[in-house]
Amino acid sequence: MNYYDPVLQLGITAIIWACWCVIHSLLNSEGIVGQALPPGSRIRPYYRLLYSLGSAITLMLVYWITPRENDMPLWEWQGPLVVAQWVIWVVALVMGYLSFRLISIGDFLGFTALGIGRNDRESPDQLITSGIYGATRNPQFLAGLLLLWARDLTRTGLVINIILSLYLLIGARIEEKRFVRKFGDDYRKYMSRVPRFIPRRFPPLKSILEV
Repeated sequence: MNYYDPVLQLGITAIIWACWCVIHSLLNSEGIVGQALPPGSRIRPYYRLLYSLGSAITLMLVYWITPRENDMPLWEWQGPLVVAQWVIWVVALVMGYLSFRLISIGDFLGFTALGIGRNDRESPDQLITSGIYGATRNPQFLAGLLLLWARDLTRTGLVINIILSLYLLIGARIEEKRFVRKFGDDYRKYMSRVPRFIPRRFPPLKSILEV
């Protein structure tokens, strides 16, 4: 078996990244492993932080071991399309920034366990429907998808994009089912008003920028 065979390399790439996605999901604080931690466990307050650090380290490791010999470019943003590429990047980054203004990046990454980045504007148990969440229910997932596809692509990059896109799409559905269990009819009404990803209409800019 030739390790440098392009088809084999793409298969290995798909397996590596799919395994990372599965493990990342299982270890999530809302996943099987995270939920299995006893409420009084000493590690529980720091679990989100450890999870975030572990995710970043393993993601870099997975990227590093991904085979790229004989890789081939498939798509490059060139000429006027570079402007569109930058617009997509800016939209994605602004969308992520606006979402973290409401949910707190400290809570998301776990730094609040160290007393860093706490956001007192919103309670973790409060359903957020204002700001950017009034335009799309999953601004962070949508921003991730935009960043993935607004880049030059090789054969290996295409496989990685497909795997990560499926992970984000499935992750959004799983998270919304959790929110339905948590918030009940309030979240169902929210789902009927606001689309999962692509806005049906854009609310006034002032409301999107709301904190």
